[in-house]
Amino acid sequence: MKFSSPTGVASAPIRISRFAWGFLLLSFVAFLLTLLLVSLNFDGYNPGLLNPLVMRTLPERWQVSDNLFEVLVPTIFCAFAAFVVKVLPRRPWSYAIALLLLSGFGLRYLAWRSTTINTSHPLSFVLSGILFLCEATYLVTTTLQFYPSLLFDPLRRSRQADKLESWPIDTQAAVDIWIPTYNEAARLIRRAVITCKNLSYANKIITILDDGHRPEIAELARELDVSYLTRPDNSHRKAGNLNYALAHTSCEFIAIFDCDFMPFPTFLNRTLGFFNDPGIALVQTPQHYFNSDFHNRNLGLECVMPTDMDSFFHYLQVVRDRFNTVICCGTSYVVRRSALESIGGYVTSCLIEDHQTGTKLITNGWQMVYLDEILSVGEVPRTFRDYLDQRLRWMQGNFQIYYRGEELPIWSRLGFWQKGFYVNLLFSLFTPFFRAAYIILPLASFLIGFTLIAAPPIEYLAYGVPFLILMYSLPTWLSRDHHFQFWNEVYESLFCFPALVRIFQILRQPFGIIGSIVTNKDYKINRQTLDLRLAWPFIAYLAVLFVALLLRYALPLLHVDHYRSPFEGEALMVAWTLYNGFLIFICLLSCIDQPVRRQADRFPLDQVCRLNVAGKDFWGVSTDFSENGVGLVLTDKECLLASDHGVLEVVQQNIQIPVIIKRQGIQDGHPVIGMLFEYQDAKLEAALIQLIYSESNQYIRLPRIGTVDSLLALLGTVWNAAPLLRRYS
Repeated sequence: MKFSSPTGVASAPIRISRFAWGFLLLSFVAFLLTLLLVSLNFDGYNPGLLNPLVMRTLPERWQVSDNLFEVLVPTIFCAFAAFVVKVLPRRPWSYAIALLLLSGFGLRYLAWRSTTINTSHPLSFVLSGILFLCEATYLVTTTLQFYPSLLFDPLRRSRQADKLESWPIDTQAAVDIWIPTYNEAARLIRRAVITCKNLSYANKIITILDDGHRPEIAELARELDVSYLTRPDNSHRKAGNLNYALAHTSCEFIAIFDCDFMPFPTFLNRTLGFFNDPGIALVQTPQHYFNSDFHNRNLGLECVMPTDMDSFFHYLQVVRDRFNTVICCGTSYVVRRSALESIGGYVTSCLIEDHQTGTKLITNGWQMVYLDEILSVGEVPRTFRDYLDQRLRWMQGNFQIYYRGEELPIWSRLGFWQKGFYVNLLFSLFTPFFRAAYIILPLASFLIGFTLIAAPPIEYLAYGVPFLILMYSLPTWLSRDHHFQFWNEVYESLFCFPALVRIFQILRQPFGIIGSIVTNKDYKINRQTLDLRLAWPFIAYLAVLFVALLLRYALPLLHVDHYRSPFEGEALMVAWTLYNGFLIFICLLSCIDQPVRRQADRFPLDQVCRLNVAGKDFWGVSTDFSENGVGLVLTDKECLLASDHGVLEVVQQNIQIPVIIKRQGIQDGHPVIGMLFEYQDAKLEAALIQLIYSESNQYIRLPRIGTVDSLLALLGTVWNAAPLLRRYS
């Protein structure tokens, strides 16, 4: 962290030594161990250090009846309301009803929770109060995310794009297409270039921006007949690379694709029309991935669960668009050159350039547009470590926005609602603290022997359960099945502990480079792996929970002294701790990275094909395509291939390509052939890539499930435990 002197000269950053941080951590651990030892049962009975509760009486209107049916009335009402809301037409009035229900029962819950802080001991008071403040902040900020759903209309910009589609054709505005790269694999860059050349827009110049200074990439550019640009150094990372290109190219509009992204042919036709308005600086489109997130793939939920970014790209960005607070995401967008030049180019003072540059455009009076159409596909990180590396870098870049008050004057130039989005984003950056409190404090209360919620379970049934029903169902409906609170808690738990470490590092040195600057996307391994350096918090949590449950409930059955006696409110703390254990176990399962053995992903595409081998034709249907090969089921049950070379014709696409036959087998009585492609020219390769990564393919479409289905998927991951039980030859 830097502090400026009265003369305006920045002083040296203040650093805290590793010894000091280590001493602080050891002191905290020693403190917790001391509490646990004090709570141990040395004399046969000990009610626990913090066990006694201060009796409190609810106001008469809040008191809970002894009649169980009366207690369940709010729960039954909320369950019925959650069902009814889902069948209402999607109109502002129906969104308002859902929001009023969510807000009303949320305030009712928080009002009750404010009476449940455990004041029996100074420590229980502090921990119980911390949990309440974390819970209140988390619930309020989460609920506020859904108030803009009153204006949620994901098709609004699509309707505008339909009307404006003729503008780029009429003007034939020139477009620079930039593909920035640093050390990514050449196959990714090649694929990106080919799909950019497949764009149906004619007046374009494609340039590879190579910050890796690699001769093989320069040769690739020559082979594919596109421009190549490199610079003398690597200053300011990707932002410096883009600014160098800004000074060495000339088209008024610039489309940018990371080298692991591939645009669909209509990308420019759908986005350029918005620039008919001279006040628009940038048009952003969603990031969509053709492969599953690491946790979905590891848990066996490919093509079932949306990614953890689904809510951001298909809900939050849409509502941000109504208030001109769209977040630029670094790829799959078009920007006006004159707008960039008016703010001095890309922001170089932060770790990442996209959100910061978009913020600078907005604070300088420019408008940004978000078109919620999947117009490109990309490749997501395939391992837990690479996923964390990417998300932690994004988090640090978002933190840095709030340290650049002079360059990014959010608080002085933006409107009230725009500031609200930036305030909410700031609170969301501290979500790891809230999630850590939810995970650690209930377990600590169970270990030591005190309750964090000083109320009987029947009160939680009356006040907590109704709100939870609405909290886990209505946001899913409000976001049109883009938000799932169950899975959101899994994502937050996965991210929590590494993010806490990174946040402390950022607060010490916000502009230091921590971790890598490029996300690894090229990954191949032949076996299951578990990164213990990242997974140990989950293992430790489950181990401590198991031992605590054993000591508390199993040993007394054997008439063995245990470490503490029951305490008031224990049932509620046990239920919360078990739920956390359930989430942590899912996190641990998702950390077991499954093998990635293929050079290229395979996609289930059904295409009628004709295979010619040694002058004889065999008809069949493809089972899957990849960039390297194809699987084919032949219709002729009696088939003898006289050679291991042939020519495959994809009939509907009029593509003919030489193949090498690598394997033959039988499936359901029909011959199955596995083949590798033998590319002969770039046009043939481009045709196949356009076939594989076409916007019409089924796997491109967003998975859509409901609240109940998401819960069943959550339960199924634990029941199946596929990452533990699945075996690979």
